[in-house]
Order: sequence, then structure tokens, then C-alpha cells
Amino acid sequence: MLLFLLSRISVSWLSTSGSKITDGGQTVRLTGVNWFGYETSEEVFHGLWAAGLHDLVQGVSQKKFNTFRVPISASVLQDWKAGKPNPKPNINLNVNADLEGLNNQQIFDLFLADCKKYKIYVFIDVHGVTDGSYMDNLWYTSAHPAEWIYSALEWFADHYKGDQTIIGIDIKNEPHGRCEQAEAAKWSDSKDNNNWKYFIETAAARILGKNPNLLILVEGIECYNNNWGWWGGNLIPVNDYPINLGSGQKQLVYSPHEYGPSVNDQSWFKSGFNYDSLYADHWQKMWMFIIEKNIAPILIGEWGGHVVEPNTTWMKALVQLISKYGLSQTFWCLNPDSGDTGGLLENDWITWDTAKLDIIKGVL
Repeated sequence: MLLFLLSRISVSWLSTSGSKITDGGQTVRLTGVNWFGYETSEEVFHGLWAAGLHDLVQGVSQKKFNTFRVPISASVLQDWKAGKPNPKPNINLNVNADLEGLNNQQIFDLFLADCKKYKIYVFIDVHGVTDGSYMDNLWYTSAHPAEWIYSALEWFADHYKGDQTIIGIDIKNEPHGRCEQAEAAKWSDSKDNNNWKYFIETAAARILGKNPNLLILVEGIECYNNNWGWWGGNLIPVNDYPINLGSGQKQLVYSPHEYGPSVNDQSWFKSGFNYDSLYADHWQKMWMFIIEKNIAPILIGEWGGHVVEPNTTWMKALVQLISKYGLSQTFWCLNPDSGDTGGLLENDWITWDTAKLDIIKGVL
């Protein structure tokens, strides 16, 4: 039986069974939203310059979301690890009086307390090595090797291991690169620096060594054997080289990203596309085979866009897929300041976009 969580039921830490996420033996469905800012130069949730933290979390709960995906940079986590959080984040104290004097980690902790109050799960994703680096193909640079992320996530897992509000870690956002590029994310059984599988399995071992109860969310790459997908959206290589977490295998969740034609036109958005054509031409090949073969759960980590045709047709088709298969998902995004998608909130950070909510309400 599929349990649709309208509020959090804390029986045990989450794990997986086949293609389902489970809590104490019951199947759960994570229905969430992204709220970004910690991965940017602001180093704190966007919108706190206009709206109250507590009001925003309460509003998300009232709309029946049960999960936040929080993008963050490895640099912010390293600052926290070093005991040097950002002391003066951009906050409007007229609407956030109780945040006065708090640093950005204390604000995150207050956010977690609100999420616990409203029974909302939280997981983070390392959106970039440093702020604003999300466009980079890979998860390391000459200045910041992979250890920069490993040690940051190891610290995070250990520091918050007593808080079941935090259910997992999306290890790195949208690895990508064209198949012919030397500096592109690849997926194989090698130990090459740019091998996504090797990076994930190494990071997961470090994370689960500190907290074996966290879900490990694994995105796809962009290109595999000349099959192209969205950044972070191509999980075809799971057929050949599935992620192996050893004793932590039941913590594995695959997390593709999926967007519509308002973000970028793709070959599967041919004239007259519909649910059936999208499934046959794209979804099944890229990641739905993971559900069909009962390999692991799928959580669509990012999806969204403007309510304009033909994007609206695509959004409704994806809602149909999510609903039919009971998939977990975190919508992109709460923020209105996402240039290519917009958000669930209007520019005042108070008014909800009812047109978007009407489309996605079927998966809440």
C-alpha cells in the first residue's frame, strides 16, 4: 500500500525496499520543493530579505509538501566545519526579528526546528564546489579536489546524525559534459577522477560511516554512449554499472532531473508529444527502467518551469507519471528568482502561483 505522507510519521530512519522508500516497513512518498540560496553568494536562503522564515516554512507545510531539498555549496559546509559560518547573512529583520544576530548556520538550524515542528523532511544537495559554481561539469577543480566535498559531507553527516529531520544527502548536483569532452562526467568501473560512479561510492562510504541511516541520492550524468539527457538526468549507465553501496545499498535512491521545453528544446519534444511518446522516447530509457526492474526508488530531484505551452503539456504529463507510479519528487522551486523556471512564489515572496499549484496538486 502506498502511504502518501501529508505529515511526517517518524517510526524509524528511512531506507528502501526495491523501488520504494520505506519508514518502518511502510512505503512513503516524498513530495517536496527546492528552496535555494545557500549555494549562492548570499550563503543563506533567498527570500529572507522579503518574507519571514517561519511563515515560509509554515506555508510550504500548508500546501501539503512534506520535504525540502536545500541546495548548498561545499564551501559553506567547510566554513561550518571550521567554525566560521557567515556572521551577517542578508536578512530583513523587519520580518525576521528573531534572526537578529544569527549566523547562517544558526538560521539553518532554526529552519530545521521549524521543519520538525511542521513534520517536514529535509535533505541537502551539494549544488557547487563553491558559490556560483553549479555550471561546472565536474565536482572538483585544481583548487578543490574531491576531498573538499568528501570531508564536507562527512562532517555534515556526523554533525547532524542525531536529527531525523535530515533524511539524506544528494551528493552533487548535475554532473555533466558532452561525451566527446575530456573534462566531462563519465560513468564506468574505473577509478578515474571524472568517474561519477567512483566518486559517488567513495562519498557514500564516508557519509554512511558517520550516519548509516541517511539516504544517498544519486543523480545521473548528461551523456553516456552518445545518449543525451538533461544535466543530472541520464541514468542509462545503471544498466551497465549500477551504484554499489555495499552494506548501505538499502539507502540508495536514484534522483534524475527532468525539465520541459521552456528550459530547453529536446528531441523528445517533437510536435504533438504526449505522455505516451515521452515515456517511450525518453523517460523509460533514461530512468524509468529503474522502477520497472525494481532496482531502487526514484526521486525526481528537480522538475518545473513556466506555465506556458507546450511546457504546460509536459508538466501535466510528468504529473501523470509521478502519480501513476507513486514517485517521490522535489519541485524546482519555491524561489521566484529562478530565471529559467520561475517559482511557486511570486516576486513578493508571499503570493503563491496558483496556476502552478493547480498543476502539481495531484502529486502532493
